Amino acid sequence: MKKLETTKYEHISHALSDSIAEILRPEPSVRLYDFPNFSHLTGGFRPKEFTILCGATGTGKTTLLANWSNSLVGQEVPHFVASVETGRHDFIRRIISARVRRDWNTGDLVPIEEVKAALTEIELERLKNAKLYLSLYENRFTIEQLLHDLNYMVQTHGVKVAFIDNLNFFMEVTSMNHTIVEMDRVIHELIMFCKRSPVHIVMVMHPKKTIDGRVDSEFDIKGSSTSVQEAQNVFLFNRPKEELVEKEIADQSDRELYVAKMRRRGVAVGTRMILRNVDGVTYLEGPMLCRNKTSTNTSPSSSQSPGSTGNYTQTTSVASTLGQTRSSMARGARRQTNSNEHSDW
Repeated sequence: MKKLETTKYEHISHALSDSIAEILRPEPSVRLYDFPNFSHLTGGFRPKEFTILCGATGTGKTTLLANWSNSLVGQEVPHFVASVETGRHDFIRRIISARVRRDWNTGDLVPIEEVKAALTEIELERLKNAKLYLSLYENRFTIEQLLHDLNYMVQTHGVKVAFIDNLNFFMEVTSMNHTIVEMDRVIHELIMFCKRSPVHIVMVMHPKKTIDGRVDSEFDIKGSSTSVQEAQNVFLFNRPKEELVEKEIADQSDRELYVAKMRRRGVAVGTRMILRNVDGVTYLEGPMLCRNKTSTNTSPSSSQSPGSTGNYTQTTSVASTLGQTRSSMARGARRQTNSNEHSDW
């Protein structure tokens, strides 16, 4: 029989002061200035946390990451992107498209006059000096290599946020029966890395096949429930529900970001945020929809399933003034829907 290690434990008196110190002086999170409502709701990207972003193919997950990255570029926040599925050049074109609010990633020629007008010398200099580091890998590579690269980025360049797109490229699958085991291993390795490093990792994951193409529950994510259980946060990304379009709360081209899990801010769970879509490349904050339990409680009702429509109240975050102003200016003539004319659905 294998000899067990000595029991590892600590009395509360030894850990109490450190725990209180974390309450008084929490490690600063990275908040996105271009997404103030999202940052207020989630508390931003906190260090030592792992987030799953899941959505059906074609919903715009990579575009959302490019918008978040563009916001970090403007804030001069060091961040790392491993966009293995689409490649680094595609990701940069998405960032540029998000900045100019025109789709320059279609493969069609863009007139040089138009490019020069938008990408001025000042703008090009700003992009050249951005604290954005992109992985050269555009095919499968091991989770061990990814962890090595992440550690190098954190230690050498002070990277605070990492976007990984997507999980499938870091799995060494030898058989269908081995898939879930390998998925759990990769996620566990990344989460353990997060616990040791002052970085926030956002990993794109694919959903199981659903009837209507929506991902309404964290249990729709492909793989076992272990990944979801271990992750600190889970965001689901969808096209808006038909009832939202019918009530003119959202357009067909808009997107819906659903907070399915948030370990530090459980009150945020159940909140849906509408993201306005500009030319398919730029997302601007729209209204937030909260469960009608109370006006401030965003937790799902215990009698409703995670994916059910239920009753929601359209609300605006206390941090939304800046976001509304920026969105209003950017949308121009687009209709404004942040009022309370659609109070519930």
